Amino acid sequence: MSPHLSARTRKIILGVIILAAVGMITIVPISSFKLVNPIVTNQQARIEKFTAEGNPKAPLLTLTTWLVSFFYPFWGTMSFIGGVVLLIIAKDLYQGNPWARGLALLCLAVPSMGGAYMIVPWMNFVGSKQGGFPPAFLTMLIGLIPYFTLLLADRGDLKQKGIDFLVFLMLGVSAAENFANGHAAFRILYGHPKRPLFAEGIGVTFFTWLGLWFAFALLTAAIYQLGNRKISGWYLAVSGGAIAFLISGITHYFRHATLDYLYGSLMGLSIVVMLLIPVFKERILTPYSK
Repeated sequence: MSPHLSARTRKIILGVIILAAVGMITIVPISSFKLVNPIVTNQQARIEKFTAEGNPKAPLLTLTTWLVSFFYPFWGTMSFIGGVVLLIIAKDLYQGNPWARGLALLCLAVPSMGGAYMIVPWMNFVGSKQGGFPPAFLTMLIGLIPYFTLLLADRGDLKQKGIDFLVFLMLGVSAAENFANGHAAFRILYGHPKRPLFAEGIGVTFFTWLGLWFAFALLTAAIYQLGNRKISGWYLAVSGGAIAFLISGITHYFRHATLDYLYGSLMGLSIVVMLLIPVFKERILTPYSK
């Protein structure tokens, strides 16, 4: 955070971040592990139903059970790690060391992105039957609230805050969308009953999962570098956005049964367009203290 902020403001921001770090260490990992069994149990029941009906979607769901049981604990563990890092850098963040801002934003983006990813399988396989509040929504909030608190607390006019909000919002949202869509493409590719052959219209999913997970990595790295207002972050964000735009767009052209890839393409495009606007580029890279 900016050293130009008052000591009282910095203490409030730091308090919010420390509370989030504690939640990332305690609540998020436990919740992430506990969500696996209800989701996988319902997935297995649907697979049995589809198999009995001769529904060709049954094999495509089989790999989903393994992916959920891997990636839910993965995001929970990564959130734990992020929480520990936040506690370690808390003093540097309070003192306004420039590098600490980007690292803190990166750590807080982890439960935000992980929670966004975890909501969809829960809604598809548990929430659709039981209803109620998606537990992963709390995971997402644990990251989002301090993420935007830290981001928007820095001094600057409304234009500065608006640009920061839009750019960092789309970086996180697009990264989460790319991860989820890459997950779906991986599931379809390796869960297809004709593998190792490429069935008609399936070959593009190899291109998709690898490309979108690479875009996810670039956009996540951009959060860190742009958080530190580094020009490398601008290049990472534009590259990740362009890759997401092109690969998601191509995938949507060949596989348009769902609009998810179209949404992912538009999100990537929004990042590229914003960061090519001169005022966005200038404001996102220049520290403002007034």
